[in-house]
Formats: sequence, C-alpha cells, structure tokens
Amino acid sequence: MNHLTQSEKSNIAQSKSDDATNSTRQADMIARGLTTSIVVSTIIHAGRGIVVAATRKPVIMFGLGIVAGYFVHKYRKEIVSASRTTLEESRDFVLRQKDHLQNLIEETPEERDTPKSLH
Repeated sequence: MNHLTQSEKSNIAQSKSDDATNSTRQADMIARGLTTSIVVSTIIHAGRGIVVAATRKPVIMFGLGIVAGYFVHKYRKEIVSASRTTLEESRDFVLRQKDHLQNLIEETPEERDTPKSLH
C-alpha cells in the first residue's frame, strides 16, 4: 500500500544520498583536523629542538643569520613586490569597510532616534 510516485521515490533516494554525502564530508573534516593537529604538533616539537640547539651555539645563530640575509637579498624584489601588493589590498579593504560602515550608519538613524519599548 505504498502509493508513492516516481518523483517522490526519487526525492527520497536523493535525500538519503545527501545525508550520506554530508556524513562523509563531516568525517573528512574531522580527519583533516586531526591530521593537521598531528602535523603542527610534530613541527612544533621538532622546531623547539632546533631552536634550543641554535641558542646554545652562537655559531649556528650566526650561520642562520647569514643564510637569512642571503635569501632576503636574493628575493628582495619579490619581497618588495609582495609587500606593495599586500599594502594596496589592505588599503582597499579598509576603504571598503569604511564605506560599509558609513552605509550602515546612514541606514540606522531612525532606530537611534526612536526609544525602544519594553516588552
């Protein structure tokens, strides 16, 4: 006594498929989060050992400074270009936010003038 039309059966099958897809997505998100936390923990642990070794031996610190200076000099044009791009994008972002805030303030003066009634 199941009198479902073909489209209703199709809709039910689609919703079951969507539920399975959503649970798979949630499982993937949990797995990615767990993997990320394990990788970050490993990097922090390894980095801590490197920093401790570097601070105990001044020659290593001097060598790291030279290597860092070499790479900054080698990629100085790319660094300056990236910083200029970032500066322009941040300026645009601030101006957009300022415009949005002004629009929001302009839309709400009536609400500030009228007292709110207590319920």
